[in-house]
Amino acid sequence: MKKRLPVIIGVIVTALFAILYSYFTDVTHKIYDNNVNTASYTAIGVLLPGETIEQTFVSQEDVIDGFMIKCNTSGNYGDTAVIVRVYDAETKELLSETKESGSVIKARKLHKFKMNPISGCKGRELILQVEEEGTTEADGIILYFQPGEENADGLVIKDNQTAGVFIMKTVTDRFSVQTCLVLLISEWFIWAFLWGLYKLFQ
Repeated sequence: MKKRLPVIIGVIVTALFAILYSYFTDVTHKIYDNNVNTASYTAIGVLLPGETIEQTFVSQEDVIDGFMIKCNTSGNYGDTAVIVRVYDAETKELLSETKESGSVIKARKLHKFKMNPISGCKGRELILQVEEEGTTEADGIILYFQPGEENADGLVIKDNQTAGVFIMKTVTDRFSVQTCLVLLISEWFIWAFLWGLYKLFQ
């Protein structure tokens, strides 16, 4: 029993780590093609007051807690703001919105926009709308899309239908079974490998 104690402790510790990590890691779903080289992403530029981006998509999760949107910064962006709204595509009902100061957005990153949770989303067609405040042509947050004829209907940039897809992910705060299982298998494989080495050179 004493010989098995380190193994039992190791299994318990790795299992707890995987479970806790999976609780505190966001579940995300991309609406763009992650296999495409990022060099193909096209900058939309800074949105001037009154200009918007709208992306229609179908949710893969029942609850949406926010979005991750690829951003870059331009000029004196600290006093600008990005507003994100979500509408029901059929009824045009506003479901949730959030506003983020440009000062907290980092260059060349997927920025997480948290918002009040939207429930009953799975399989539902939604519209993500993005606009900016306090911008000029040189000062604000630059946003991106992925060009492509296969996504010709869902993206509207500055009132123009655009062939492509907005660079964004949906974010859901929930326990991820997939993440937990991948972590457990990886951890136990490493544990078994190190234990085998230990026994080999003992």
